[in-house]
Amino acid sequence: MSDTQQERRGARRDLQRRPRLRGDDRDTKRTALAEGYRARASIRALAAEHDLSFGLTRTLLLEAGVELRSRNREPKTVVEQ
Repeated sequence: MSDTQQERRGARRDLQRRPRLRGDDRDTKRTALAEGYRARASIRALAAEHDLSFGLTRTLLLEAGVELRSRNREPKTVVEQ
């Protein structure tokens, strides 16, 4: 194994894993995310705000029964004068 591979592996050992969200903490986070998403916040914005990964944020929204918006933006409405 080369020195750079060992350095990379050593760096991974120093990472601190976040404890899993369970029980009431998970329910609270799920509710907060659902409210934010329904208020038109993006998944990425919610993930950053709550210090979560995109994937976990999406999973919690789905668990909350939120219908996810499509990735395509809605067309802008033209105001006639």
